[in-house]
Amino acid sequence: VTITWDSGNPDPVSYYIIQYRAKSPDSKYETVDSITTTRYSIGGLYPNTEYEIRVSAVNTIGQGPPSNKVEARTGEQAPASPPRNIQARIISQNAVMVRWDEPEEPNGLIKGYRVYYTMDPSQPMSNWQIHNVQDSMITTIHSLVPSETYTIRVLAFTSVGDGPFSDPVHVK
Repeated sequence: VTITWDSGNPDPVSYYIIQYRAKSPDSKYETVDSITTTRYSIGGLYPNTEYEIRVSAVNTIGQGPPSNKVEARTGEQAPASPPRNIQARIISQNAVMVRWDEPEEPNGLIKGYRVYYTMDPSQPMSNWQIHNVQDSMITTIHSLVPSETYTIRVLAFTSVGDGPFSDPVHVK
């Protein structure tokens, strides 16, 4: 997040102090001091998170009161972790039901999931079949070959991109 401000002080300011925190009940303010400009970019923030930010001026007498806090939300990113608790269950000789839980670190609004499956897990992922799912964490894959073992992996995606694959699950 990049912030800018006006000094607001008639006397010279030695430097500024920025305090920021994620907007949640138990978060503590982080402090950046000795800033000599009226523009600063705060890095290392969590994606898709609301932050509160305030600025104080410091002169030869001491630190002034903090500004009113402003709020800013960081942008979305692709999920940083895979869907959890992947489960696959046979529901007929050529269909399997797959279910999962949302990733621990979605980093934004999950737009959907991609269920990858194959009979030959030694193939690169680009050769696996893909079953896309929106608005659900459960799906059924049909037209499978009876008595074959399938390997299944699931990923979540946001508007920014795909997250990592889940560990594989196997079903026959």
